[in-house]
Amino acid sequence: MKNKLQKKAFSIIEVLIGIFIFSMWLMSVYMLLQSSININLDNKNRIIASNLAREGIELVRNIRDSNYETLHLYNQINPKITSDFLNKENLFQTWIYYKVSANFLWNPWDFPVKLEKIDNFWEWINNLQKMENYRLCLDNENRYSYCDSNFTTKTIFYRFIFFEDLDYKDAWIDKNISSWYKLTSKIYWYSKWLHDIEIKTAITDYKNL
Repeated sequence: MKNKLQKKAFSIIEVLIGIFIFSMWLMSVYMLLQSSININLDNKNRIIASNLAREGIELVRNIRDSNYETLHLYNQINPKITSDFLNKENLFQTWIYYKVSANFLWNPWDFPVKLEKIDNFWEWINNLQKMENYRLCLDNENRYSYCDSNFTTKTIFYRFIFFEDLDYKDAWIDKNISSWYKLTSKIYWYSKWLHDIEIKTAITDYKNL
């Protein structure tokens, strides 16, 4: 009788130990899968952010090249196609924060890129609500732009650009090109904590018109 009770007790203990070992294995697999999912999501967000930052740079280059095509000053902002050829009042300004996006509704009499000053500029994690005015949204065709009636699906990404003076002296022509710019395109996104990516380049009047 005593042997039967001992065998039953050992059987219950063995089952409990087996359940515990299986649970630990299952938990390890779950944590490994969760970690893999988080890493993949982080990599995906970083790729998107990098592309959005590069897009910001390319959009500003598009402004310059479009200005060349329409015979405007290379650093004019949203010029009228048929006028403002020498208007020096609405040019790139240093240390002014801008929103830049493709103008998907543009026509031949409009400008292909929108560049707007950001009013009440804020950044960093404590100001996410105040950063809403430069959050990026998606439209029905999954195109990124700033949130308005056409772009209503909010994303986790925020984009702005700003210009700095590019002080550089050319050794060959001994000409100060301080009128040229250093451009920074920066992306923020919040996923558990605030991340950021920025890309810098020079925007120059390479045609020297």
